Formats: sequence, structure tokens, C-alpha cells
Amino acid sequence: MHAHFLNAKSQLLFAKTLHDLAAPLGALNLCIDDIKQALPDSADLIESSIESLSKRINYWRIMLTGQESSPNFADAATAIRALAKLKTVEVAFCDANEYQGVYVRLLLALSMVAIESLPRGGKVIIDADKGLVTAQAAEGAKCFIPKEMAEAIVSEILNPTSRHALGVLIYDLAKSCNALVKLDHEPNKLALALCVGV
Repeated sequence: MHAHFLNAKSQLLFAKTLHDLAAPLGALNLCIDDIKQALPDSADLIESSIESLSKRINYWRIMLTGQESSPNFADAATAIRALAKLKTVEVAFCDANEYQGVYVRLLLALSMVAIESLPRGGKVIIDADKGLVTAQAAEGAKCFIPKEMAEAIVSEILNPTSRHALGVLIYDLAKSCNALVKLDHEPNKLALALCVGV
């Protein structure tokens, strides 16, 4: 469909780095019962932190590594649901099982922005057929996106910092699909729309 944004060397580096991060978490997970007994006051925090980091690493692994035809939409949807659950965010999908590869990577990145924009919960709707990801904050809560990320999503950043990182990835993935992302942000809502052929 489109040229893959990440070259083979970049993918190999990401795969190695994510594996190196995941390995010690696996060891901690195997010892979680012993850790709980040794530190009962901190047990819940330790367990939830390990789970959160494991799910985030898995999310990045699916988004950044693998073959040109991967990930498929079903794998992406599973990862999105797991990340959303950590943030008490409800997710609704429109059917898009035929999508794969770079387009799904872009949906994963857009979905991550949407989920992270709801620090106090809410709902994310992913309409892959229309290239639209919408985040709606829980009642009485705000929807937040950092200024640097918002800038990087919609325009090329000449001297990016770590605060621009996910936005730069989104901009470049969209560009590889001959598209741009339109961002609309209100106090309780965020909409990210993929505009193809611009």
C-alpha cells in the first residue's frame, strides 16, 4: 500500500530496546507474590506499575516493530483496549479488520494520543474507515494535549525534543501515507482526522 516509514535498522533497534525493557519486567512479574509479601503496603502500586509498563512496552512494540504488513487491526485493537483500561477510558471501534501495516501503526499512534489526553477517564471512538479518532473527556473533566505534541502532529518540527516525539512519529507516518492529520481540540474533546491526498 505505502512505503513503510521505519527502515529495517530502526525496527531492529526498537525491537532490541523494547525486548531489553520487557525482560526485567517479566522477571519481576514472576516474583510478584514474593514482592507483595515483602512489601505489603506497596504491593498494589508495584503490581499496577509493572502491569502498566508491560502494556505500554507491548503497545510500542506493536506500533514500531514487525513486518510491513503488520500489525493487523485486530492486534492493534487488543493493544488499544489494554492501554485504555489502564486509564479508565472506554473505547469504541468501527469495524476495520482489513487494515494492516503503516495505516494501523498510525491509528495506534493517534489512539495513544487520544487515550493519554484523558487523564481522568472518558471515551475514545476509533473510526478507521474515516481515519478519525475522537477523545471525549469524562463529565466534569478536561481533555488535554501538550502544546509540543499538538504542534508536531500537524507540522514538521525542525528541532524536535522528547516532548515532540509521538507527534513527530504521527506526522511522519501520515506523510508516508500521503496524508496529514487535522487536529481539533476543545476543553473536553479532541478529534484527530487523517486527511489523505493532501
